[in-house]
Amino acid sequence: MNHIDALTSLAADPVGIQGPLLGSVGAGGIAVALTGAMIAGIREPKGAEGGGKKGKIRKKLTSNQASLMGVTAGTFYMTAGSVWTAGEQVSDSLASVITDGGFGTAGTGAVSALLGLLMYFREMRPGMAAVVGIISASVWASAGGIWGLPEALLLHVAAALGAV
Repeated sequence: MNHIDALTSLAADPVGIQGPLLGSVGAGGIAVALTGAMIAGIREPKGAEGGGKKGKIRKKLTSNQASLMGVTAGTFYMTAGSVWTAGEQVSDSLASVITDGGFGTAGTGAVSALLGLLMYFREMRPGMAAVVGIISASVWASAGGIWGLPEALLLHVAAALGAV
């Protein structure tokens, strides 16, 4: 064995991205991260409202950002399953209020349109916008058709990143 072979055998593996881009995050991990980001971006810091020590907030979510983050989080809640299915059960219950015949012939597509129009035309507070986004994710997924595109796109991107 010569000196060059000895040095190459001691050399470390090349540094770079190996394996999934985001590591072993998983759908549940993304759901936890998005939930934490929503809470941090929606809530005012302690002491910011009245007197006392003022807290600093780095980034406050707008209504549109909160809606988008809610739809994304809701999609990963459904994908993760387990404890995250509570949001899906709530949105199914709310959708059944409209689809059970009280409003004539209405399906989940009509509920999806209602939620989409609500998010587009109504400037909600970020907290409410996030809740509507989470509910919309489940309703849109169950409606299928064009309403299933956000879920399909998010899960395709997550799979490409190796996150799910």
